[in-house]
Amino acid sequence: MFDSGLNEQQNALAAVPGDGPAGPTGPAGPVSSYDALPIPPAHLREWRDATLGRIRGLPRRRVLEIGAGTGTLLPRLARDAEVGEYSATGSAAAVAALTARVEADPVLREKVRLECRGAEDTHGLPAGHFDTIVVDSVVPSFPGLAHLRTVVERLLPLLAPGGSLFLGGLRNLDLAHCFRTGTALARPGAARGDREALCRRIDREVAQERELLLSPALFDALARDLPTVRAVDVRVQRGVQHNELTRYRYDAVLSTAEPAADLTAAPRARWGEEITSAATLAGHLRARRPAVLRLAAVPNRRVHDEYAAMQSLFNPLESIDLAPQDAPAPAPEVLCRAAERLGYRALPTWGERPDLLDIVLLDPEQVPAGPLTGVYAAPVVEAAGCANTPATDHRPAGPDAGPPVRLPKGAAPSARTAPGTLPSHTVRAAAPAPHALSAPTATAGRSATRTRPATGIWAGAGIWAGADAPPSEANVASLFAAQVARAPQAPALPGLAYAELDARSDLLAHALLEHRAGPGTCVLTALSSPAGFAVAALAVVKTGAALLPVDPALDLAEAPHPAVLLLDETADLLLPAVPGAARLVRDAAAGPLPPAGHWPVTDADRLRPPCPGDPLLVVPGEDGTVAVGGEAVAAAARAAPADTAWLVRGYPDGDAAIGLLSALVCGARVHVPDGSVSRDVPHEVLGWLRRRGARMVLGGADDVLGALLALARAEGAGLSVSGGWAEGRLVVEQMPGSPPRPAPGYRAYLLDALLRPVGPGETGSLYIAGAGVALGYAGGPGSDGERFLPDPFGGPGGGTARMWRTGRAARLDEDGSLRVLDAPAPDDPFTDEHATFVVLADTAGRRALWPATAAIPEGWYETHGEDACAPCLDHLHSPLDDGLDDLF
Repeated sequence: MFDSGLNEQQNALAAVPGDGPAGPTGPAGPVSSYDALPIPPAHLREWRDATLGRIRGLPRRRVLEIGAGTGTLLPRLARDAEVGEYSATGSAAAVAALTARVEADPVLREKVRLECRGAEDTHGLPAGHFDTIVVDSVVPSFPGLAHLRTVVERLLPLLAPGGSLFLGGLRNLDLAHCFRTGTALARPGAARGDREALCRRIDREVAQERELLLSPALFDALARDLPTVRAVDVRVQRGVQHNELTRYRYDAVLSTAEPAADLTAAPRARWGEEITSAATLAGHLRARRPAVLRLAAVPNRRVHDEYAAMQSLFNPLESIDLAPQDAPAPAPEVLCRAAERLGYRALPTWGERPDLLDIVLLDPEQVPAGPLTGVYAAPVVEAAGCANTPATDHRPAGPDAGPPVRLPKGAAPSARTAPGTLPSHTVRAAAPAPHALSAPTATAGRSATRTRPATGIWAGAGIWAGADAPPSEANVASLFAAQVARAPQAPALPGLAYAELDARSDLLAHALLEHRAGPGTCVLTALSSPAGFAVAALAVVKTGAALLPVDPALDLAEAPHPAVLLLDETADLLLPAVPGAARLVRDAAAGPLPPAGHWPVTDADRLRPPCPGDPLLVVPGEDGTVAVGGEAVAAAARAAPADTAWLVRGYPDGDAAIGLLSALVCGARVHVPDGSVSRDVPHEVLGWLRRRGARMVLGGADDVLGALLALARAEGAGLSVSGGWAEGRLVVEQMPGSPPRPAPGYRAYLLDALLRPVGPGETGSLYIAGAGVALGYAGGPGSDGERFLPDPFGGPGGGTARMWRTGRAARLDEDGSLRVLDAPAPDDPFTDEHATFVVLADTAGRRALWPATAAIPEGWYETHGEDACAPCLDHLHSPLDDGLDDLF
């Protein structure tokens, strides 16, 4: 998309952290995301002038601009008589161009100082010196929320007493799906295409967003953690033009001065009641002359058409084009100017919903001048849920940059990202338990013993975990059969009881067996219907085959070779034929087939009896095909049933499949929202969850899940979400009155170079353990043994277990929050080119790489002595490779 509306540039900016984003440009300058045509110069000038006006309302005797780019603001602000000193930073190319410009202008030459440095580099800048610091149209290029917070924390000490930090050109996370709906429907013929395919495309574009998007509520959340910030002023941009700049971007000012007024609880007049037009607003102000008035819940005319189109995507009775809608309210600039003609200051800001605005009106004769706070009446939320995690595949490396998030190639990236996005970069853990978990200690002969924590929710230095979940000998099919026997008429999904679901899946399982599906094979599913997918998933489980759920719109070239394809009509059109694989297509128009009796699948029906090590699920991933076992489902079977919400859009991925099977084996009811529920509005989703009594969420965009979890905590609601990698999955529970914690059976470790838990507040390498750990990589023994390592604390039953190395750093802060970082830990032995390793094995034949300096966990023994990493990899072998040959 267009990345910097203020830089009237012919070429993209140099892509270095802290110098402003590099966006698409054409011969005439920046181009629009809607039609790839140049954004009209008049629109850019209006945007620039509005930004200048906002900054000129701040004290600015000494100004620092971070990421000055090509100098859109600098020559105009520095010429102001009030400005005596203007410092600016940027990339080498930008500074070189600006230097020539400054040297040629006598006024600028006297005031301006230029330096080549990144946004996070404040070394040598004078503390307590600047009246205003400007960071304009740069924040969207930051790699994540952690980087933004670092920049803010480093810039605030540079402010003089009462100074302000201006953050401009921010993109609104709450309207991410609305924006992508607009750009998708702007493509020729998009409105006449397949509705579900369009939804998937929008979800995918939101998930693959490369810029940092921020909810406006973030800045109040940050201010609660930053005592020097005393006022927060968030506003939308002024302007008569309606474009992606005025629709989706906004500014925030963090001030260290005491506010002249707190407008959070200003008197309100709700749009549509007494005030319904610019004329009635003017009449209200003339008659009453209030000092302050918040005109609340004004429909945002700028985004109304695209927001209405987004909502209509889920109502098959409505068209999904971008035809102009009846105006629910005048444009915000019309209302602002109506108030200004009467002598009021007009401050437009975000409202209680993403499609609504508030316009705060102040009488300058009754309200003193100075910093304002509470212009945006922000809800109380956690900062962690207020930002996306930008896609990193093309992002330049920076201080916080790490390896790209590993996502299955056959699953949409929106399905899950890294544990750092559960829901975002901060996850609250339970307070540390009084006992500490001790790591294995080395003794003579490199043997070791392990110390297990007490049963129950436990957290300590370097440990974040839920209660132990005793291992189950039963497989998923047996667990589901037991649930059907307990409550055959209990509702499973809308219109489908457990007995009927069981019967339908039996019928389909027999059909799959006829096509040679069974243990050692996989069945590919591309079914968007929740009920249809539930029947298919259970049928595959009953055959003993591995389930391979895919999105047919994605590249499946490296997916395992299936025995059978189970498709809906759309997927049948998209997916090519697979040689040797049967192809079964579900005809949605024909309706579901009635169950014809009860024909359970027995071992005699299968190609061979299932084995405990058979995978439940296979997912193509960057490091190989990930084989997932049934441990997560078995752990859920021991929990009390919790009603579950199906927020999956389009085709479910592996995470949704595990969550659905987990819900069904414990007898939960799965609720599916209809088109009346906007899945992108967290408050609306949480209200629907409460009405349905649902506490477990399956699917949903990462930004919505993060906001949901934070909102549930603020409102004392119970909620559980899942996420992570296919190799290492986590389920996080938000219980009323307590911070989020992992569900029973799920664990995360923060370990040092010797694979011991780090101390409180220390950074360690993040490892996922417990029920969320996959079986390994099928077909890639080296990557299997290199990433799936011995669990130093063993399994819940006392035997050996494995943990998955994420390659990411994390820390447990003093307040119990788990913060996942974007790069490896500094002492991660697996990134140390000089480290030496051994190869370990257990009695199950699993082999793994292990640092030579770390104590060997109980139950594991050396099979290859100390050596460099590369020679050790030649001695790794996974038993999965012996059992999954038919998949390739």
